[in-house]
Amino acid sequence: MQRLLLAVILAAVAAAPALAQRSGTYAVEGASPGGARYEGALQLQATGPQTWRMMWTISGTTTVGVAITAGSTLVVGYFTEGQPGAASYEVQPDGRLVGRWTQGLQGGVGTETLTPR
Repeated sequence: MQRLLLAVILAAVAAAPALAQRSGTYAVEGASPGGARYEGALQLQATGPQTWRMMWTISGTTTVGVAITAGSTLVVGYFTEGQPGAASYEVQPDGRLVGRWTQGLQGGVGTETLTPR
């Protein structure tokens, strides 16, 4: 019985990062595939138990995307500047989302961190 209880507790702790993800405003800090740094804001809104609407505002440009959770990973699709994009973020225990993204057909990968405000 004690082993079962320990297994349940460990499973709950392992799932904790996914629970840290919340709707709200996030500060955005990132780097493009070429290394250019950028900052902005993101609005994250739950649209279902495992689905999200994401709206970035960076340098006066707004981009909207949709996301789905898979464990502690947030998988994102978006369309901006006439090109499709994809991103994935790992939910951190402190609520930050640390991720990588690509856009268009060039094949470069950028990085981005979303920090709850």
